[in-house]
Amino acid sequence: MRILVRYPRRVIWTAVGSAVALACAWVLICTGVLLHPRVTENPQPADAVFVLGPADSTRVEEAARLMDSGIAPTVVVATPDPVEGTWPSDAEFMRERPFCDDDLPYEIICFAPDPSTTQGEAIKLRELAEERGWENVIVLTYRPHVARAQLIVGRCFDGTTQWPTFDYHDDYSILSRSTWREYGYQTAGFLKAWVTPGCDTQLPWRPKSGV
Repeated sequence: MRILVRYPRRVIWTAVGSAVALACAWVLICTGVLLHPRVTENPQPADAVFVLGPADSTRVEEAARLMDSGIAPTVVVATPDPVEGTWPSDAEFMRERPFCDDDLPYEIICFAPDPSTTQGEAIKLRELAEERGWENVIVLTYRPHVARAQLIVGRCFDGTTQWPTFDYHDDYSILSRSTWREYGYQTAGFLKAWVTPGCDTQLPWRPKSGV
């Protein structure tokens, strides 16, 4: 015999109101944290420029602009494989990696992060900084990724970091599908970062390939 449970209307409206309030709070927090992070407006000379992946043409061009200004002697570029859904032209550029060229007026280091995440990139930064004595690094990524990257990189690198940034879109409108996609993706990334504290802690089912 099926028993139907009737909830008082007040309880239903309270639950709905709470859900709406939480959703609004999430949107406000995402807007503040992701679209208005602490960035470096005028980066100063540093030991290296460290480019977080994926190495698409937009961020590679931005890194080249920084390097052409003579801001650092070395640029490090994370080159993870393109993920499913990447535009074919961008995917081809990422696979061919034409920017990993020795014939440049500055040193360029290309590497595949392990694991293929921001954490893997931060681990590589720690390794290079220890090897080369870097104390001041410019970290380049796009605006909605800055806050999460600052959290993760800060766990691995104790030196000074500068955070110039760039945007893929002229306007992150609340009505834009790409904005909502960023809110969801970066929220999931923060949740993962919070359950994997420290520089090396990883999810047990996604360890480094070398472990």
